[in-house]
Amino acid sequence: MSPPCPPSPPTFPPSIPPSSNLLIKTLLTPITPQTLTLTTDITHLTTSFKTRYFRSKSGREASIWVFNRLKSIITLNSNETGGGVVNVNASVELFNHSWVQPSVIAKVVGGSDTTVVLSSHIDSLNLHLPLFFPAPGANDDASGVAALISIFQIIISSNPPIKFKNTLEFHFYSAEETGFWGSTDVFSRYNKMYRDIHSVLQFDMIGRIPPTASKATVTNNKQKENDNIQNGKGEIGIVNDFLDEGFKRYIKLIAGEYTGINTVDTYCGYACSDHASAIRYGYPGGLLTSGKLEDVLAQEDDVSHTRYDTMNRLDLSLITEFVRFGVAWGVGLGVADISIGNRGGGGGGGGGGRRGYLCDNGYPDGFMGGVRRFSAARAADPLGIGLWILLLVVMLGIARPWEEVPIVMKMGRMVRRGVRRGYGVLVRREEPD
Repeated sequence: MSPPCPPSPPTFPPSIPPSSNLLIKTLLTPITPQTLTLTTDITHLTTSFKTRYFRSKSGREASIWVFNRLKSIITLNSNETGGGVVNVNASVELFNHSWVQPSVIAKVVGGSDTTVVLSSHIDSLNLHLPLFFPAPGANDDASGVAALISIFQIIISSNPPIKFKNTLEFHFYSAEETGFWGSTDVFSRYNKMYRDIHSVLQFDMIGRIPPTASKATVTNNKQKENDNIQNGKGEIGIVNDFLDEGFKRYIKLIAGEYTGINTVDTYCGYACSDHASAIRYGYPGGLLTSGKLEDVLAQEDDVSHTRYDTMNRLDLSLITEFVRFGVAWGVGLGVADISIGNRGGGGGGGGGGRRGYLCDNGYPDGFMGGVRRFSAARAADPLGIGLWILLLVVMLGIARPWEEVPIVMKMGRMVRRGVRRGYGVLVRREEPD
């Protein structure tokens, strides 16, 4: 196992330079729910695949669809010159794992290998027999996948192309629901390659407004021109668990300058999503969600990890605000002079987008790699356990192994004798003298 990682907080710009501000606002001007492909992308992810469970065939097909969707954005199918490459510095690849569903990584190469990552997860989960029951996963996390697809499309379709100083990567992970397995593989490899990752920002469950709006704890980024702009538009939830303060300040800066909604502090209580894998390997990570997780999880109508997490429960206007945020985040950091301290000097050779050491902190909430984190982090689901027990009873009733297998027959006889003896003891104790 690699040694613990030395402290290495990310360096964020204290403000947005005028040139970057003008570029970002130019890109954001045409963005509306109508100009984005959120509806078609989320609809396809939630209806074309019964489940996106990481061990399922349909889960693999969903990842392949995301790969092809990004590839189609990179290659311009019809333009004035009859087709060609939109941005020669953009690419997309599959990241294969030991299970059937791959992760997908899109890249926009900049002047340095120092990399800014925006991420989401492709897989979905139905807690009750995940291989068999539907798991549309509209909010968790088709909303994040669709938002990142739109952010990627806006950034690489800029005319003229943006000259990035740093590299941008867009990660779409497999196997988040089972315990961040996909992102663990990705950042484990990056760690072994001495990759220099400035920051990782995860977009997870960004489309649902909690039934009860949280007003008392709203953190205002700046005084809006019209206070009513907030009504019904939700909030950008900043998950504070294990989040660097400089990271948090820059999130608030970007949200305040380029979105029409406020931020709100929220807590998950454990590592929560794929950004934890980045933190494990010494890369600064953050998580954005819609509103306060505490409010959503407290509601009786929380539909996470069920067949009812569907498109009709999402607010596309809210997801559009996250797209605006993501474009500003990616462009702002992509063109900034980012210095990353305490990463050079060592076996890997510091500088040039490579840090000089290998490390492994373990997960920030104390769990380590091979543990099935989802099961450990959340209470067991009673209905799910009940269905598994019922299925086992039915299978045993059909197979009747005690009639065929000698050792099972012997065990069955021993159990029956033990039950009879116990029952006999109870009867004798209850008989009057």
